[in-house]
Parts: sequence; C-alpha cells; structure tokens
Amino acid sequence: MNINIDSAKSYFNEMIEEVIKGNEYFILHHGKPIARITPVREDTLSRAEIIERLFSYQTLTGGESSYNH
Repeated sequence: MNINIDSAKSYFNEMIEEVIKGNEYFILHHGKPIARITPVREDTLSRAEIIERLFSYQTLTGGESSYNH
C-alpha cells in the first residue's frame, strides 16, 4: 500500500496495526517511495548469521563451490 508522508504521520498507529496483519506500506515523498514498512520475518537471517553460515560451509567443503562457470 502507498501512503504519502503527511498521511503516514497522521495514521501511524493504524499502519502499524496493518503491518502486524502482514501488510506492507511504501511511504511516498512527492510521489516517490522513500521508505518501506514491512512485517519482520522470523526466518530472515542477519548479516552476521549469513557470514557465519558461509564460513561454516566453506570449512566443510574445503572452500570449494558446486557452482560451475
């Protein structure tokens, strides 16, 4: 859903209730998106977790990848 920045200020509590339900908002400034409010996904990994898994994988495989050029 798109909402301009002035309306977002006025309806912030309602927006948060909708985000809790799984909806997403794009905040617009002069008609252009400047921010997005989305629900937090429980399965999203942090950068640190991604790096840790990458290094663990490289250690297990000896640094080799299954990707063929």
